[in-house]
Amino acid sequence: MTKIIQKVNAVKMEPPRKRKVAAYARISIEKGRTPHSLSAQISYYSKFIQGNADWEYAGVYADKAVSGLTTDRPEFQRMLSDARDGKIDIILTKSISRFARNTVDLLETVRELKDLGIEVRFQKEKIHTLSEDGELMLSLLASFAQEESRSISENVKWGIRKNFQKGIGNSFHIYGYRWTGKEFVIVEEEAKIVRLIYDNYLKGISAEKTEKQLEEMGVKSYTGGHFGNNSIRQILKQERYTGNTLFQKTYIEDGKTKYNNGELPQYYARNTHPVIISEETFNKVQEIRQKKRELGAFANPHIKTSALTSKIKCTHCNRSFQRAGKKNKTGHTRCWMCATRKAGQGNPCGTGDINEEQLKKIISEVLDIDEFDDEVFLEKVDHIDVTGKDHLEFFMTDGSLIHRTYASTARKDAWTPEYKERYKRIKRSKDTNGLKNPATPYTGFIRCARCGNSFSGQRRTLKDGTTEYYLRCRTKISECPSNTIQESTLNALVCDVLDLDEYSEEAMDKAMDYCEIADNTVSFHFRDGHFEERQYEEKKRGTPWSKERRKKALKGMKEYWSDPEHRKEASDRMKKIRKEKKWSSQ
Repeated sequence: MTKIIQKVNAVKMEPPRKRKVAAYARISIEKGRTPHSLSAQISYYSKFIQGNADWEYAGVYADKAVSGLTTDRPEFQRMLSDARDGKIDIILTKSISRFARNTVDLLETVRELKDLGIEVRFQKEKIHTLSEDGELMLSLLASFAQEESRSISENVKWGIRKNFQKGIGNSFHIYGYRWTGKEFVIVEEEAKIVRLIYDNYLKGISAEKTEKQLEEMGVKSYTGGHFGNNSIRQILKQERYTGNTLFQKTYIEDGKTKYNNGELPQYYARNTHPVIISEETFNKVQEIRQKKRELGAFANPHIKTSALTSKIKCTHCNRSFQRAGKKNKTGHTRCWMCATRKAGQGNPCGTGDINEEQLKKIISEVLDIDEFDDEVFLEKVDHIDVTGKDHLEFFMTDGSLIHRTYASTARKDAWTPEYKERYKRIKRSKDTNGLKNPATPYTGFIRCARCGNSFSGQRRTLKDGTTEYYLRCRTKISECPSNTIQESTLNALVCDVLDLDEYSEEAMDKAMDYCEIADNTVSFHFRDGHFEERQYEEKKRGTPWSKERRKKALKGMKEYWSDPEHRKEASDRMKKIRKEKKWSSQ
């Protein structure tokens, strides 16, 4: 009996792909949370993920001291970005409240991840978002978490306000003091710096100069970093250095800190801690600060001011227009622009630049004077409101209001006859001096033998996709019917005249002064005074018409002109052209 042996090819089994697992951790800004809690979460998740043989560790994303009411968290956003890039399959998190406290944000984020095939596992609630009942349970529990967060927030705020009424604060970090757990004590080394800052200000020394002085002294800020001028200005308005405390200067709304401008009550408590700056010194500094705010730019002797300084107001952002220098074709000019725009914050107000010379002309017209006068302007104009890109409102000192429209003529004014001539000379030479269109090898080299104008380079793309460069006279073809020449043809003629193997711009410029072109003739004028002529012919580009194409075109023209309306339309058009150009009918 014959044995039959069948050969079977073994199939190589691929091991299952490990799922990329990451974790998200967060500690909030609530009282009692510590950085140790965050590091403990990171350590736990790192070990937990790496201890699973079926998982690939994709990292732990952790936000420190941020609210869960918003998704605008650096690490949270980085995690979502990596998830979109396919770097994560599963996200682990302790609970719903750690992931997000806002129900809408939570569901939107989970649904986006679900569409990407990414599962979020909430360990405390035992919810897996890719399961059938995952989203329903998540919606219910997220609502409870959001309400719990709101309730806790209201309770915390109530407790803080009660403490404010008793003279107990909730901020324990201030340069010059240290909190012992029961009271503030003075740190004398820092207190000396606070007194130096106040003393400098009373002597007229700016915050910027004090900043440099502290840097030279090696003084660091409360956090150990650079002592900036903004920190110095904050110290100058900090009432706590007088031993008194103004509570609830700021408040938190929608997770953002805002200044309290009367939205909530404030509480002023006296003698809450030791004194570093006397109330008399503090009040003097506040008086000077207030005067400087009222004076604006005039308070700083280093700022160049004019009669227009602080007089032009933007009605959209309530800031003044500031003077700025602009470079145009004729040199530098002065203009005025909204402070918001000048600060590089875009142009949300929609106002434009106002040329200073043109503004002075408008002011002279409003005041009915021959030319702008500082004293007359300051005497008769209280301020000018800019309400749009082209509208000015003059508020006069006598109480009257005058409206004026503004249209910039700065660009037009810059094109003086002198500049036009200079621009032409630059365009005709290879020294384009940074103009938009760079020079070509033949810039300023070719002249028209008919009209004397220069040639300009142009480019056209042929049907086969290749690009062809050619040169033609700048004068209108109706006024000077000069022929064109391809750049490659002229290159070949230069090589022939100079006996070169290949074209060289340097050799051409060294030997020749210019060339003239007309009637398919190029006349090369050398620097030594002699000239040489060369004839050239170029094939006309285009596809020749076949007999069928000519026949079809002729048929179409006959059909078109057999229509009486078309003939009448053409006749009327020619009559109009003759009339406009004053052609004679005879």
